[in-house]
Amino acid sequence: MGILTLTQSENYGTVLQAYATYQLLNRDPRRKHFSLVPTDVQSVRRRRLISLANPRNASTGLTRYRNFADMRKFIAPYTDTSDGKNWVNISNRRSALEYLNSRFDGFVTGSDEIWNLAFVGDKSIYYAPETLGRIRVSFATSANRLDISKLSSESLDILRRSLQSYRFISVRDSNTFAFVESLLEGASSIEQIVDPTIIHGLPEFVGLHQPSADSGRKRILMMVRDRAVGEGLVSRFHNSADIDSVFIRYPGTRFLSLDPASFVRAFGAYDCVVTDFFHGTCMSVLSRAPFVSFDSEPVYSKYESKICNMLMKLGLNGRYVNLSSNGRVAGNSAVHDLVDNMLTEPPVWVADGAIQREREHGLAVLARVHDAISEGLAGVR
Repeated sequence: MGILTLTQSENYGTVLQAYATYQLLNRDPRRKHFSLVPTDVQSVRRRRLISLANPRNASTGLTRYRNFADMRKFIAPYTDTSDGKNWVNISNRRSALEYLNSRFDGFVTGSDEIWNLAFVGDKSIYYAPETLGRIRVSFATSANRLDISKLSSESLDILRRSLQSYRFISVRDSNTFAFVESLLEGASSIEQIVDPTIIHGLPEFVGLHQPSADSGRKRILMMVRDRAVGEGLVSRFHNSADIDSVFIRYPGTRFLSLDPASFVRAFGAYDCVVTDFFHGTCMSVLSRAPFVSFDSEPVYSKYESKICNMLMKLGLNGRYVNLSSNGRVAGNSAVHDLVDNMLTEPPVWVADGAIQREREHGLAVLARVHDAISEGLAGVR
């Protein structure tokens, strides 16, 4: 069985969700064997390499190169490269389908946001066509940033035909759930689960939060994509706290060099984590660290974000700010106030019960994924 998800991106969350998905699907040795398929888009791959070398990118430098190399090294043992093919170019759809069908009996699409059409549009093989493999299922797949209202009727028909051929569908957030349910008009049962990193727990990497001593400077970890918010955080807190940045570098902070395992472990060492990354939020949850998560993308003034959806499920939505609906000035102020609160009076951690509930539900859905695969493969022999 091939797992169609993101493995090649320069992104800690990408490789960690792929790792967690691989480990969950292969947790029972009596089941079918699953391998990650190293899919990529040639033009995206080229842009990624150009970005790594771009001196105008504030994060470019030896640390960024090292981090990206460590991501590739981390995920490599779990990807299918046994025939010497290091990656599969999915922008050549016909060639990709022929190759994948020659290698695998069936496919799992997910986890991660592979259904948002950022990858070669509605012809993306992440919406697995009925000609791909003998069985197709999805596990924690997301289309979260996809603006459904902008899709043409032709695109909707293509996506509908794909998903109608799936034996079982599970998704990662309420926005994707509503989209798929509407697309299939209630014809299929759809399960909603949390991200595989939360279901798996990454216990081999996680370092639980250890508060700093009351005396001395507090420590803040920033994993922030929105430059205006990030710069505002540095300006506001640099005199009162030591600030480290990860993945995206900010002047006035220490930019961390971390492999994916060290990245997971790092979150528990801080008095407050601030992030607008989904998997930055997941790592904060797993480490039980005080954290503040926010969204600022315009689409989240219209649709619920994956960060908001997960934190609502875990009862942690009090740590979340939506700048898209609150406005920049009020939103920035709310983020700063929450960070202040996390540093001065960190809340008691109360989410273990909710995490365990979501984990058990995710594992129950995983068992149904396995059953669907076994039944599907037996039925088409």
